[in-house]
Amino acid sequence: AEVSDNVTKDLLVPDMSAKLMVSASLKSRSEQRLIVALGYLGLLPMLFCVLLMETSFGLSLLKAYSLSILSFLCGNWWATPLMRSNNRPGDVQQVLLLSNVMVITAVISVTFMGHLSLIVLALLFGCLVLGERYLAVFRRQPVYYRSMRVVVTTIAVALHLAAYAGSR
Repeated sequence: AEVSDNVTKDLLVPDMSAKLMVSASLKSRSEQRLIVALGYLGLLPMLFCVLLMETSFGLSLLKAYSLSILSFLCGNWWATPLMRSNNRPGDVQQVLLLSNVMVITAVISVTFMGHLSLIVLALLFGCLVLGERYLAVFRRQPVYYRSMRVVVTTIAVALHLAAYAGSR
């Protein structure tokens, strides 16, 4: 058993979470601007889809794009607690389970709920940003990122509500 313990210890990757968190908080201004720009640019396809709501494919395109963005953000939820070694018991499980529930809910709504899925997606985007605000594992997010996420999410929710109103 002693040999296998040593082998296991040698194979483990050293804890990089502290270094990753420090580097995340010390992003250069240009990296911060890129991150914020990409966040806002992600709204353009949503806006394009909303403008196409009168076409036969506008709703399907908006639902597909929204599902992909929601899945991307939920996937990012996994990385945050897994990179930190000082999480409280249960924090990691909470984030992993919540992100899975949100993706499954989104898939079910997009598949079976027609234009009503736009309301469900809007609520899920809101839940994501609220989770990032109130769940302990996300407390170390940089302020510039948090601010961008709130604004981008508010716009995304408004676009979904506008698309729903226009599709009735």
